[in-house]
Amino acid sequence: AEESRTEDSTSSISSSSNSSETTTTDTTSTGGTSQCPSLAVSSSNNSAINTDNESNSKTTRIQAHRLLTQATFGPTEAEMARVMKIGETAWIDEQLSLESSYYSSADCRLTNLERYKEIAKMAEPTVYQTDSNFNSNFHGRTSDYQTDVWFENALHAPDQLRTRVAFALSELIVVSGKKQRTRFRGDSLAYFDDLMSKHAFGNYRDLIEDVSRSPTMGLFLSHQGNKKYDNTSNTHPDENYARELMQLFTMGLWEMDDNGTMQTDNNSNPIPSYTQDDVEELARVMTGYDLKGNSKFGRTNRGQGEEWSTPMEFTGAYHDYGLKSLLGENIPQEIQSSNKPYDLDKALDIIFKHQNVAPHVSRHLIMRLVTSNPSPAYIGRVAAKFNDNGNGVRGDLKAAVRAVLIDEEARGSAYQTNTNYGKAKEPLLAFTQFLRAFAVQPLDGWKSRMSATMTGVYQFYYLENTIGQSPLRSDTVFNFFSTDFVPADTHFDNNSIVAPELQIQSDTILIKFSNLILNSLWTLEKNRILEENPSLETFAAGRKYNQHNYVINLDRELQVLENSLDGDTNGDYENINDTSKKDTAVTTLISHLDKVLTGGVLPSDYYTALKTHLMNINYSSTKNKKEALAIMRDAIRFIVTSSAYMIQK
Repeated sequence: AEESRTEDSTSSISSSSNSSETTTTDTTSTGGTSQCPSLAVSSSNNSAINTDNESNSKTTRIQAHRLLTQATFGPTEAEMARVMKIGETAWIDEQLSLESSYYSSADCRLTNLERYKEIAKMAEPTVYQTDSNFNSNFHGRTSDYQTDVWFENALHAPDQLRTRVAFALSELIVVSGKKQRTRFRGDSLAYFDDLMSKHAFGNYRDLIEDVSRSPTMGLFLSHQGNKKYDNTSNTHPDENYARELMQLFTMGLWEMDDNGTMQTDNNSNPIPSYTQDDVEELARVMTGYDLKGNSKFGRTNRGQGEEWSTPMEFTGAYHDYGLKSLLGENIPQEIQSSNKPYDLDKALDIIFKHQNVAPHVSRHLIMRLVTSNPSPAYIGRVAAKFNDNGNGVRGDLKAAVRAVLIDEEARGSAYQTNTNYGKAKEPLLAFTQFLRAFAVQPLDGWKSRMSATMTGVYQFYYLENTIGQSPLRSDTVFNFFSTDFVPADTHFDNNSIVAPELQIQSDTILIKFSNLILNSLWTLEKNRILEENPSLETFAAGRKYNQHNYVINLDRELQVLENSLDGDTNGDYENINDTSKKDTAVTTLISHLDKVLTGGVLPSDYYTALKTHLMNINYSSTKNKKEALAIMRDAIRFIVTSSAYMIQK
């Protein structure tokens, strides 16, 4: 098994800074005290859309927008231009080959955990003075710092595909900060984010090994401090992780073909992929692992020196060394020693080579990136690459991700117009796309819970309560939604299709999502802020940690509107009360926003309805800019909450 795996990075995540003296490009990166540039959006994001090169490109704007919706946290003008220049496949390969902070310092970026510590030290300077302080202090808001780092990467990381795949993997191999223990130690969540990113283009076998020894997973699925059977107290090893490792993370419940089709016996009953005996045997393997530095084996204190962001350590006295049988194979008895036992590696090898792993993981990646209802043939093609990347290597995620995105069902135009193809956007991804489209930046100057001034740091407060999602915040190990969810609508039943993301798109969530977009446009947009405040700094000084703190920028959109309206961009919107000129300007604005937000596929009847509404927005003749901003607010919000935007085709 060792010889059949690829390595994407070093064997452990470095805890040292990855800053570098090399000259960086103009791509965005996480900021902080490293030598990387501060967060910045390419200036092309704020320039008017240039479509001059589209006719000479093999990749159209619609095709580029579609790819970037699947493979990033939202299209930007800079990435659109790149895809149209080099083509879809070349862009995918470019992303797959980008350097990573997990095996190179050349990109001048920090790991999630490193950046987490920078933010915590900025927010609580008297509490977190050195790295050792993180093992002695905890509270319920430390997980905010992990969320802040996640958004930095989602919104600005140059390796968008790696970051997007890492998020997809976190929805397959699930831990959650909704559990009090992990929420109170955000460093454990940042560490787990690092595992997903580190292995996103590596090997799946290596990923499940690191996850199995992760303190985050150990605490979430309760195999941290797992002890061998004790006949005196009649206590047995906890089976939680053993079951979910097989059911959710690798194999699924039922035997399946490589194309994901469930196998049945002679009586047409599904064949279980594992048994309760397998769960019990694997639970015996998962004994003896505990937090490094724990004062007592199995204790779950949160701040007495134990480490929550390094692999769990092994203690032989609590491990079951006996003969085990898993999925029809024996794991030999071992002699107790202080060294790590062989049985975990052997058990993971047995699970990893099960034929279900390839279709199970492949189907998940397709569903999270491309479509909720892939054909069996699509799953089979990706699974084939998972099983053999072309060089005899099994489990190569880089090869599998490439297969997902270059497939005809991902790139073919016929599938884009198929009524039953595509997927509903996860609310979190719909939100990041909106933010990236309008040049989001941190709002510098808001105050932390200790009244420290925060610079270069985002704050997204309890998004899981607003839009039903926040990174690593699902209610259970089954993710935010079920992969098999069928909405209560005859169309889905009649066509035997699923729509997982619609499980959390309740009326309440959709209303809250619309209000979040409204708040972003009316409270956290640069021009609106400056209409009400002398400066951004003045506004930020009154903002606290229990609010959303970021700023978006509609300069480009206002210029598009005014240039069409007045023929200039001096900010007076002098012809906004001229119905004819306003009509032309509103039409131009909708066309612009259509290209930015949907790639240019907004239905004509929606154009008409939206234009009618925007033409009816009228302020007094002395409030031209307020009227322009009001037009902008509704134009964007009504597109972002439309089916053309919320459904990914």
